[in-house]
Amino acid sequence: MSSVGKISTRKTIRGVDIKLRYSLDDGGEGLVNQRQYFDDSGSLSTPITPALLTRQVTGFNSPGIERVGKIEPRHIITCFASQTNLSGESNFKVVIPYAPGDPGHIEQIQEIAGFQSQIGNPLSLAYYGESS
Repeated sequence: MSSVGKISTRKTIRGVDIKLRYSLDDGGEGLVNQRQYFDDSGSLSTPITPALLTRQVTGFNSPGIERVGKIEPRHIITCFASQTNLSGESNFKVVIPYAPGDPGHIEQIQEIAGFQSQIGNPLSLAYYGESS
């Protein structure tokens, strides 16, 4: 194939999943995934905060913790202004692994609201509770 027929592509990393220890509303625990997205320069775009990372589970052995079933974990959708998207915004879903009433629950929401990314601070946050 000639160079005229080749398609030029850029190597991009769409995202990387991390595992989190998630406290269910009914008092149980399980594992959920959180997707981290990066921009073209490799900078983190998703509001991954210190409170979130304290619930990160690393390694292959997670004794006593199973994956959460078919529930939709509580989460926040964060909206950032983005010149690179046609819509003018980028939205990221961030899992809230702390049950309501846990001090980490409010702490994480406050950290997300104050998150500073390469594209600025969040324009808005929308909270969604756990659902089955």
